[in-house]
Amino acid sequence: MKLADRILELRKKKGISQEELADQLGVSRQSVSKWESEQSVPEMEKIIQMSDYFEVTTDYLLKGIDPASSNGKGKNLGNVLSLLAPFMAWTGFITSLAFWHEYQNAFSVMSGFLWMAASAVVIYTAKLNGLIDSKAVNRYWLISFPAVSIFVLSVFWNLIFSPGVTAPFPLISADRLTFFGIFALIAVSLNIAVEIMLYKNIRK
Repeated sequence: MKLADRILELRKKKGISQEELADQLGVSRQSVSKWESEQSVPEMEKIIQMSDYFEVTTDYLLKGIDPASSNGKGKNLGNVLSLLAPFMAWTGFITSLAFWHEYQNAFSVMSGFLWMAASAVVIYTAKLNGLIDSKAVNRYWLISFPAVSIFVLSVFWNLIFSPGVTAPFPLISADRLTFFGIFALIAVSLNIAVEIMLYKNIRK
């Protein structure tokens, strides 16, 4: 089976027309028609977009090799990593709070940062290796974003208002309560907006 045949097969499985696929990829219907009839070949950027949209790997589109679906172990590993990554992000946030309560030093913040960074490495490595799809990445952020955003915003808050002191939560004094209200408003609004966007992407 050739690239053209795989595009046609995936489009039919998805139950969409050439025009609908073209809209998703930002190309003309004629371009999709030429791909499926082997009159032209899609650019790599469009192949990557199609791999995300059809939830297959680029290897499957180009060579017919799909490790995520043909290898049961690979799929199981992807599921495990999809659960592990957000757990790591929240573990980082919670342990940084616990360490700060106990030690109140920079290590408390660094420990949280390292956990969160490692969680992002896990999820994107799994995506690059075809073990998970884009929806799994969106689900990771849907679960992890509250912890990551509060952590990052708190670090910046403390750098601005408490130079030389940092913490995984906003340090507040009586004369900064109004500013904390602004911080809370920004944090809540940002989380609501991002969570809605991610939820819509998952539902597509």
